[in-house]
Amino acid sequence: MSTTASGDITKWAAKDGKFHRQVSSFRDFVEPSPDARFPAEAGRYHLYVSYACPWAHRTLIVRKLKGLESLIGVSVVHYLLGPNGWEFASPDEVPGATLDDINGAKYIRELYFKAEPNYSARFTVPVLWDKKQNTIVSNESSEIIRMFNTAFDELVAP
Repeated sequence: MSTTASGDITKWAAKDGKFHRQVSSFRDFVEPSPDARFPAEAGRYHLYVSYACPWAHRTLIVRKLKGLESLIGVSVVHYLLGPNGWEFASPDEVPGATLDDINGAKYIRELYFKAEPNYSARFTVPVLWDKKQNTIVSNESSEIIRMFNTAFDELVAP
C-alpha cells in the first residue's frame, strides 16, 4: 500500500525528479449563506494537515490570522510520509502530531475512501472535513485559504 490507491508512491515524480502536483479532487466551498451546501458554522469543519507540507501549512497560517481556531479544529499527521501515506500519531510518538479524534482514522487515505469509496488518486493534505455530512469539502489549499478568508467573517470578532 502507498499514498495512492493504485499503489505507486512515486507516481508524481518525473524521470528527472521534477514534482508533479495532481489536480485536487474535492473542490466544494464553505459559504456564508445558511442555505449553502456547506454553510459556515462554528464547530462544523475540521482541518487535517501535515507540518511537513507547505500547502497544508499555509492553511494553518490563514486559520490563525483570521482567528478561526475556536471555529475550525485541526488534526496533524506524522511529519514523515510513509509507505501507507500520511499517518496519524500520538504526541508521545511524534511531537506536534495528533490522533484523529473526529473519524478515528489511522491514515488520511481512510478519510478519502469514507468521502469517496472509489477514490483512485493520491491522498493529500490539507483536507477540510465537514463533520455533519462526513465528507471532504476541499483538498485544495488555495481554495481553503479563500474560504477561511471570507466565509467565516460573520462568526469571528472584528
